[in-house]
Amino acid sequence: MTLRALALGLVLACAVSPLGARADDPRTIALVDQSGASFRILDLQGRPALVTFVATRCTDACPIANAAFAGLLDRLRRDRVAARLVTITLDPRYDTPFVMSKLARGLHADPREWIVASGRPQGVGRLMRSLGVVASPGKDGIPEEHTTFVYVLDSRARLSRSLLLSTNIAEQAEAALTARNVARAQPR
Repeated sequence: MTLRALALGLVLACAVSPLGARADDPRTIALVDQSGASFRILDLQGRPALVTFVATRCTDACPIANAAFAGLLDRLRRDRVAARLVTITLDPRYDTPFVMSKLARGLHADPREWIVASGRPQGVGRLMRSLGVVASPGKDGIPEEHTTFVYVLDSRARLSRSLLLSTNIAEQAEAALTARNVARAQPR
């Protein structure tokens, strides 16, 4: 885990006050899922989640991330791991909620298990910055270079750890999701 991810985890872990989330908590940013429903990362509380960022026009790492999440969902179902997958756009100006809903249909992503989301560019950008997600658009505006991490959120929607998207992401992600401190985050 990088020092930046560790620092971010500490920031997010401290972002919840005893009375609820603070207004500046990035987990309160409004997003829109593939069915058109508005949600916030904070709404994912109750079971752990894996979050990744993709762009629909990316032809490099993003299709790999989508395929990895599809395989991971099958594995989580098989092993009866109660978790949610969340894919958020890196390119909200192009990847509108309509475009992301088309991606979700192609992935057979049921929003009860796998949320595919977009949102207002400013909000998505703020969420990306809070997690250290970096995307550099090429001359055509398509994100050509970007980070490829999977963010593990505990059952209280707090960043638990970051995983590098790799060929063994399914094993790493399932192990991270079933770790006692992630699956049943203890109240502070």
